Amino acid sequence: MQVWLCSAMLLVFAILSASAVSSTPMKLYVSVDGNDGWSGRLPSPKSDKTDGPFATLERARDEIRAMKKTGVLPKGGVIVEVRGGWYELAKPFELTAEDSGTPSAPVIYRAYNGEEVHLVGGKVVKNFKPVTDPSVLRRLDERARSHVLQADLKAQGITNLGSILKNRLELFFQNKPMTLARYPNEGFVHIVDVVEYDGHQIHGRKGSKVGKFYYEGDRPKRWVGESEIWLHGYWFWDWSDQRQRVQAIDTEKRIITLAPPYHRYGYRKGQWYYAFNILAELDSPGEWYLDRSTGVLYFWSPSDIEKGRPVVSIIPNLVVMNGASFVTLEGFTLEAVRGTAIIIANGVSNRVIGCTIRNAGGWAVRISGGKANGVIDCDIYGVGDGGIVLSGGDRRTLTPAGHYAENNHIHHYARWNRMYRPAIALNGVGNRAVHNLIHDAPHQAIGFSGNDHVIEFNEIHHVCTESNDAGAIYSGRDWTWRGTVI
Repeated sequence: MQVWLCSAMLLVFAILSASAVSSTPMKLYVSVDGNDGWSGRLPSPKSDKTDGPFATLERARDEIRAMKKTGVLPKGGVIVEVRGGWYELAKPFELTAEDSGTPSAPVIYRAYNGEEVHLVGGKVVKNFKPVTDPSVLRRLDERARSHVLQADLKAQGITNLGSILKNRLELFFQNKPMTLARYPNEGFVHIVDVVEYDGHQIHGRKGSKVGKFYYEGDRPKRWVGESEIWLHGYWFWDWSDQRQRVQAIDTEKRIITLAPPYHRYGYRKGQWYYAFNILAELDSPGEWYLDRSTGVLYFWSPSDIEKGRPVVSIIPNLVVMNGASFVTLEGFTLEAVRGTAIIIANGVSNRVIGCTIRNAGGWAVRISGGKANGVIDCDIYGVGDGGIVLSGGDRRTLTPAGHYAENNHIHHYARWNRMYRPAIALNGVGNRAVHNLIHDAPHQAIGFSGNDHVIEFNEIHHVCTESNDAGAIYSGRDWTWRGTVI
């Protein structure tokens, strides 16, 4: 009896052990010291440099594709461990349906345990030197002249300089967004009056459809000769902002004329704006200006330029997943990109876990279509638009998408597009925002449209700081948007 029992226990143990071994994920490795010609099966290069980790995410992705073509994914799936370091991506990392995992064999891209992995959408700017051109020095404020440095981007191979409103290049230093030279350095100035009262009014408030107004003081005299002056203003309502290019300045009559098309609501006395993209206003630490005609970047560094890692954003996105399913991104820092950092479309059960997403020109994460995709335990800040967009589900049949944003910390967002860029946007049917901490933003924290969403256990403070007619949780204008529980 004892012999039989012992044999049975050994058999069970052997079966369990075999099952555990067979379900262990395969591991591939990527490293800044890697080589795409190696096997990718080792976490570090061999001493003789004959084998080791891959050098790029694309090579690891292609290795997984090759596995799938010759059979199926290993039981337990594949984990791509990315060693610590800064990875400057030349283009977005793209995943499609052929890169999918399965429920029992997911594909996971994650930072190596205990190491910081930065996926960067820009380039480090080098070779800064003092400004010596007399014509540039004359434009600068006297106290700024000895502090402003310059670097030639084109000489460093950075030729895609974008524009102010589209494909926008930005500068980051010490992992923070720097300020495009502006006046005033903080806050706003006000429209003294509009020039043409043309009968335009909204709800009894009189204004003008024409972007032409009086300003106070003589500061704009310094701007004469600037190549591309822009104003960012709340031109008629305190909840509708727009950036507009200056067409002309009459410094004698103190009139600013904006270039058409004009703001949709018009312009009104007492409304507020600031001017930016002006070399002559580069007068404070942390400000910068880019001369797109020459490719020269001017910057007043807030600290030693050699110790702060100045980076300009280059590519539009960092990770783009279209049709991929059962893929996880975990533990990365994603930053310095011109548009949205992570885009997930038309997939199932994809997850972004424990990532820091910062200093993007657009959103942190946009999820659309598919089902059950989520963003969990992420820190999001310094983004130009909002934090997370969850869109999906069928409103005609009220079929839920089941996307979710859970336990994220989202703050200091809507850095560029200030209004209607919430920390979390829920659109469609049946998406969730739960256990998130949201704070420090010019407008709303959570916005929703559609049906049957769940918004619960979120902590919100210090939002709607630059607007009115707004709410921390905001929706409106469609009575069919029913069924959401807060």
